[in-house]
Order: sequence, then C-alpha cells, then structure tokens
Amino acid sequence: MRAVVDEADLVIEPNGLVRTSASGAQALKRFSGAYTLAVASPGMLLFGDASLAEGRARVLMAGEIVNRMTVMEVINVIATANWRGELLVATPDWERRLHFDQGALKGAASSSIDDKLGEVIFRAGGISRRDLERVLKDLAPDERFGETLVSRGIIDQAQLFQFLQKQSIEVFHGALLAGEGHYVFRLPTDSEEPLGIQMHMPIHGLLMEGVQRIDEMALFRERIPSNQMCPVPVPDAPPPKKLDETAEALMMVVDGTRTIDELARMTGHGEFATTKAVYHLLQAKMITLRRASNVDVDTVKRLVAAFNEVMQDIFIAVATYGGVAQTRKTLDAWIDGSGYGPFFGEGMDDFGCVDANVISKALMGVENDSPVDSLNQALRELAAFALFSATTTLPRDQEQTLARDVNRRLKQIRIE
Repeated sequence: MRAVVDEADLVIEPNGLVRTSASGAQALKRFSGAYTLAVASPGMLLFGDASLAEGRARVLMAGEIVNRMTVMEVINVIATANWRGELLVATPDWERRLHFDQGALKGAASSSIDDKLGEVIFRAGGISRRDLERVLKDLAPDERFGETLVSRGIIDQAQLFQFLQKQSIEVFHGALLAGEGHYVFRLPTDSEEPLGIQMHMPIHGLLMEGVQRIDEMALFRERIPSNQMCPVPVPDAPPPKKLDETAEALMMVVDGTRTIDELARMTGHGEFATTKAVYHLLQAKMITLRRASNVDVDTVKRLVAAFNEVMQDIFIAVATYGGVAQTRKTLDAWIDGSGYGPFFGEGMDDFGCVDANVISKALMGVENDSPVDSLNQALRELAAFALFSATTTLPRDQEQTLARDVNRRLKQIRIE
C-alpha cells in the first residue's frame, strides 16, 4: 500500500499536511496561488481560487468518468439547463475544454496535438504538410497561426472561420469519447475575459451527431480496421444505382496506393465521411481493402540506383564480347521464373537497369511487413545470377576480375 502512496502526485498525511512528488510539483507549478477547499467527497477534492468571491470555486458539477456515456449525460444536463460555463474533460492522455452558453457550444480548446488548428486544416486538405511545417517554423510568439495563414494567402478569412468551427466540433466529439478520467463544470467569473472568437453551434445537434458517429464508426471498424488501409478499385465492378457525393468523389481518386487518411485530405471530406463512404463502397463491392505499404520511396530509389550501377558494369563487361542479347534474354527468363516479376515490371533496359518508379509502385501493392528488405534480396539474387550468366561469355581472367569488383560493391550496399 505504501508503494502506491509513494507514486501519487499529492499525498495528505494523517496530520493534514500535504506533500507532493517531483512530478506532482512540476504539474502544479503552473497553478501557483492561494486556494480554498470547495468540494470534499470520498475519492475527490476540489480547490477553488481564493481570490474569487467568498473564496469558493463556482463549480456546478464534478465527478469521475466511468464510461463513454458519462460525458454525454453531463453535456445533456448542461444543454437542458441552458447553463453558461466551461466543461473540463480530463483523461490521463489529454484535457479538452468546452465553452457553453445559450444551449450552444461557443468554443473549445484541447491539449491534444491532433486538435491543433494546423492539424485540423491539414486533415481537411486545406494545407500541405510541408507548408504547415514551414508556417509553424516561421511563426513568431506573438503571431496567431490562423491569421498568419490568411496573411500568406494560404486560406481566406471565411475559410479560417470554417476551420475554427471544425476544430471546435472535433474537440467536442473527442471529449465524448472519454471513457475514464474526471470532469468539472464551472460557471465563469465576472473577471474572466470572453472568448476571442465565439461560435454558436447548438449542443443537441452536436450530441446527436456525436452519438451517430460513435455508433456508426463502431460498425465501420468491423470491416475497416484503421484509416491506414488502402481502398483498391475492383476492375469492371458494376456501379450501384446511386452513389452519394462523397463516394463519387472518392472513386475519382482511389488508386490502390492512397490510404483512407490521404483520401480524406485529398477530397476535403474529413475522416468520418470518408470512412463512411469507403464502408458503403465495400458493401457495393466496388472496392477492396489492403494494408498500406511501409515503403520509403527515397530508400527504394537509392537502393535501385546502387544495384543499377553494378548491373551496368556487368553488361559493359559482357558487351565487350558480344553477349548482351543472350545475357538479357537469360536474365528476363530468370525474372519471370523467380517470382520477382511484379517487382521489376517490364524487366531491364539495354544497360541492365531496372526502373525505380515501377518498382516503388509495385512494392506498394505487396502484402509484406518488410517490402524493402524483400526488394534488397531480389536485387542481390538478380545481380548474383547476372554475374553467373556472364561466365558463359567472359574469359576466365575477366570473369574473376568482374566477380571481385561486383562482390566488393554489393557488400557496400546498405539499407539506411
């Protein structure tokens, strides 16, 4: 029992004195000030800022989140009572704050990286990852991210407001997913500054949409494990009588290599709508799914370029003795019979080189946990057989010289 107490952030001793752990002190440092005990119940203590009227925190509701219905029920009470205030939803991983007034969500904030405005705009297709990182790098401490995007012409003022609304909605829906932690709803004080930008999104509508999303996403996940799956068009699949706008837009860009996450950004329809469209396209048998390949295209190109140099040397040596045509024919036959055909596409060119772009695309369709490792093995086997086939053309001394040079260079090739 003592070990558990020692791991706690804050411990109240039997004499009433309080001590904190190093991590607890670090977490509490930003809340320095005078506090009074506002609520004391088994398992929970709430402290209010002593500078407030009567030294009490103006807390209307607080408690433990016991399941995913808890936050929904709390928000429903807030909406029904038409309360104005802030709801804090805190889990071990994040904090989300929802501001309510007049039965509507007026704004939201979150500690989750996924809820940052830049990430919301990126997922919606409003900015590329490169531009996002560039803006964040150049952003001064006193500059607002959204206003900077507008000033640079990346988005306009109307789009910024839409993205801010979308951000608040995503924070709201994220709070509904909390299955553990605590919640606190407090009234605003007279001295609190109002929100800089206020939305007005009716709570009941957001709740209904949130419940629908949770229910439907559970259904979708039975067939779509994650947004890193790649939809693959079914050749000659008869189209259904009617597709909604999202599904139609999706079918225009589905190519078997893009993940659902990437398609959501391309179309601008967002994660939920895109996942829903993928589910219906699966039901209509217009697409299948495969796992996204963990292929680093730059690594593939460097690897192929290194092997192409080795293959060129072999072909140059063979060409001296007029054996290029026979060597290429032999290697093409080996590729067809080796099972590596899909890797190499049309095979080699007249200099013994293979196309890195063709190989990269082929690898993305390979169901393999380590496709680049498999490619490395295939290229090494190809080079070994090319060297072996050259022995029928080259004199003995030339064969030995070439073998030493090729083996030395193959040892230098590494996957980085």
